[in-house]
Amino acid sequence: MTAKDKRESVRLAISRGVDFVVMGRIYRGLIESNSDCGAFIKTKGRFSEGQDISMTIESPGEKRAGKIARVAPHGIGVEFN
Repeated sequence: MTAKDKRESVRLAISRGVDFVVMGRIYRGLIESNSDCGAFIKTKGRFSEGQDISMTIESPGEKRAGKIARVAPHGIGVEFN
């Protein structure tokens, strides 16, 4: 079973700016895929799985919170609360 098979909801490819906060520091990134349960944010920085994250997604200004579920060389996977 692949990670894609384990997903609870359909992931959509998008390109939307996002401002987010991890451990009190503000970052900027680009959401490359999104679902009801999570998102992948293309960004730079040092992050760890399990860190809390709060974000404001551009257009329509949606606010979400969650935890970092995966760290990749080019970004982070986030699981929404």
